Amino acid sequence: MDKKNHDIEVLRTLAIAFVILAHIPGILAPDSFYFKVISVSKFGSGVDLFFCVSGFLITKGLLDKKLIELDFDGFKSEARQFYIKRIWRLMPAAMFWIIVSIILSFALEKYHAFLTPSDMLKSAFFSITQTQNMYFPMCRQEGTCGNLGIYWSLSLENQFYLLLPLILFSMNNKKLCFFMLGAFLIQFFIPRTLNSQTPLAWPVRTDAIALGVIIAVLNHKNINYFIRDYISSRAWVAALTFISLTFFLAFFTNPNPVVFYQTGLTALLSGIFVLLASLNVNFFARGVYIRAICDYIGSRSYSIYLTHFIVLVLVGRFFLYDAKSTTWLESVAHVALFLFGSLLLAELSYRFIENKFRYGWVSNYKK
Repeated sequence: MDKKNHDIEVLRTLAIAFVILAHIPGILAPDSFYFKVISVSKFGSGVDLFFCVSGFLITKGLLDKKLIELDFDGFKSEARQFYIKRIWRLMPAAMFWIIVSIILSFALEKYHAFLTPSDMLKSAFFSITQTQNMYFPMCRQEGTCGNLGIYWSLSLENQFYLLLPLILFSMNNKKLCFFMLGAFLIQFFIPRTLNSQTPLAWPVRTDAIALGVIIAVLNHKNINYFIRDYISSRAWVAALTFISLTFFLAFFTNPNPVVFYQTGLTALLSGIFVLLASLNVNFFARGVYIRAICDYIGSRSYSIYLTHFIVLVLVGRFFLYDAKSTTWLESVAHVALFLFGSLLLAELSYRFIENKFRYGWVSNYKK
């Protein structure tokens, strides 16, 4: 039996697609029709979907360790293994592309493609120390985040997961669910729409992760399986569900908020997506071609996330070059070059960095 959750890979694919759609204006001229699209939807909810998927998967793995049943020494051993494993999984690729960004800022300084070396080093410092989310509201207003600004989400996740093992060690499942539900509800009505101003609450955007934790508990206890009785096996139902959730996930990223709590709604929609995917019944991943494509993109979504902005900057600087107007063919060429470059760098990163180092924790842990 195939134990791989293909539905989760579908959600990762959707999430990285939203990230790409959110950032792609950087390679388009101001007269592009696409700017009319992002005036209605900024597609910033891709990170919420990533957060919820991550919260579900990480918590699911930790629940299998039964941390609450361990004594303190046992907990320390499991927590140490968790931290080492996460560092080896994420940091080699993250550090590599931070270093590449610094090198490019020096090498291409005269072209003004990237941040100035001093600003890049400052942004790199916050990325390396996993505090980019705290720096993000300031640097975004000053225009000094650069391509490393995307590390705000990685910083936020790592801060959350630094505490998660201790929370699981301290709380039973019932208390954990109430605690995370409280974390979700407290944030739900906080205005956090990202437009010309950066909301002060942006650095603590953990509501979608909290929902992922709750879904992991429900999954661990098989409580969520009652939903199976209400899920139709018909493909059109799955397609309609996917399209509807995707539409509203995009709709509630309007730069002029439809409702002031629309970021809370995107977290909730992400939770519904992950709840359905947690059943692992291929509800969304129907058909061998859909599974193959989404398995490929989903598995490389982290590398795509790390590399795409570097390619975006290079294409924008050397091909768009501050043009006020371009033909539709030029715009298509810019987008195609950007997508090709992003996938190429992501594939190299995935094969030679992610996969090479992701199991380095085993030998390190045994020392």
